[in-house]
Amino acid sequence: MAYGEAVNSFSELSKLNGTDLLARMIYSEARGESDKGRRGCAFVAKNRKDKNTTEFGGNTWAGVILKSGQFDGMKTDAALCPDTSSTAWKECLELALNVYDEVNPIGTCLWFNGNSYYEGRCRTSGDKEYYSFDSGSEREVVEKVVIGNHTFFRVSGY
Repeated sequence: MAYGEAVNSFSELSKLNGTDLLARMIYSEARGESDKGRRGCAFVAKNRKDKNTTEFGGNTWAGVILKSGQFDGMKTDAALCPDTSSTAWKECLELALNVYDEVNPIGTCLWFNGNSYYEGRCRTSGDKEYYSFDSGSEREVVEKVVIGNHTFFRVSGY
């Protein structure tokens, strides 16, 4: 199967190799972003893979990228059927192929959201910022990088 070849459902993504999955995740989540923003999204997945915990899906690209409740873009047409003739796809695939040679712009951040979504989930108390997860837990933000339309972050305990 060629990189970016159309699949019919989310479950079919599990048959793809890690590079293809990473390219699709970058494309579906950040195809309109700068190179630096795309690298940020790629490195969230890489940071999670390197952590090698069940919470983030283990130490494979498939485990991390297809982990339930993560990377919502993977359930969209952009991930299932990327426009492989587009410049954006070609750039996302190139990044996925060379991710280990790229400069990490986000440090050890493990999450990202669109800026307005992130802002809606945060509160500030004194000089500290706290992020509220869907589970209802709230954690202090200890690392944060804003690139384009995405906020990359890490919370205490990670």
